[in-house]
Amino acid sequence: MPKARTGFMMAMAVLLLGGCGRQEQQAAAPTINSSMTDVMEPTAQAIWDIMSHAYNAAGDGLDSTRISDADWTAIRTASRKLQARAEMIALADHLIVAADDQPILGSQAAGTQGDIGAAWDAVSARQVQARIDARPALFAQKARALADMADRIGRAADAKNARLFYAATSDLDEVCDGCHEPFWGTDEPPPFPQGGGATPTPTS
Repeated sequence: MPKARTGFMMAMAVLLLGGCGRQEQQAAAPTINSSMTDVMEPTAQAIWDIMSHAYNAAGDGLDSTRISDADWTAIRTASRKLQARAEMIALADHLIVAADDQPILGSQAAGTQGDIGAAWDAVSARQVQARIDARPALFAQKARALADMADRIGRAADAKNARLFYAATSDLDEVCDGCHEPFWGTDEPPPFPQGGGATPTPTS
């Protein structure tokens, strides 16, 4: 086989393998809905549950004696997992909100009027996707804010510092809502039709 043709075939093979690798990476990339369902919601809830259990008698801070070594480990694990996924989302070139068979919270109510207004089309995956695609830099900024918050919580857990843990975790809900409002459309739960099935999870 001539050298020129051999070189051409090798170049084509490299391009094809590279394309396959990118396709595999894209196929393996989690949707935003999966990130919320599998990572964001359970890790944030684990952190909030430990904080709620550790409140002092006055309810204005945490009692460090009510946070065990196992709790600190759980906080550290949850916060680092949350941080890693938020950083991945912030760095991604493009993200898909949900697969065709993935319902998101409020999708059953899209197009219906609830107590807070009529714009419930904003909770459809299509509309959330359009909002993210229109402002990817803002979405990445919100993801980085979540990663930074998770890092603060993780560092508080490393130091076993209840005061720092309380300060960081108290701001976590605001950070979450700060992304839900512009991209999901609200930080309030939408209306659900009676007899709807399992409750899906919000996108961020």
